[in-house]
Amino acid sequence: MKKLSFMFSFVVLLLLTSAASAQKNDTYFVGQWNILIKGLPNGNTDALVKFELKDGQLAGSITSVTEKKEMPFKTVTLKDSTVTVTFDHSSGQVEMNLLKKDDANLVGNINNQFDLSGVRKKED
Repeated sequence: MKKLSFMFSFVVLLLLTSAASAQKNDTYFVGQWNILIKGLPNGNTDALVKFELKDGQLAGSITSVTEKKEMPFKTVTLKDSTVTVTFDHSSGQVEMNLLKKDDANLVGNINNQFDLSGVRKKED
């Protein structure tokens, strides 16, 4: 009986730890990020990525600094420390992967072709 009680407590503790970790990753991406997409056919491109929590889920958009066109994310998937988003661009549907690097920086890619780096935008 003691072993069963211990096992139950252990499983509950693991579930709570896992939930806390997932929540921390959710909130890590929330905010605004200055993104530099490297090596595009038209050269390097600056963009602003915004994430917010809506009903407990990540949502957001990307805005090209030169075009000033906001493109909302169609899908947002968070797994471990990586968020994958899709959005519609004039060139077609785009997939962007963002990986937490440290507290204020991230790295990733667009369509698994073009590397990007990002810095958390400081609040005014």
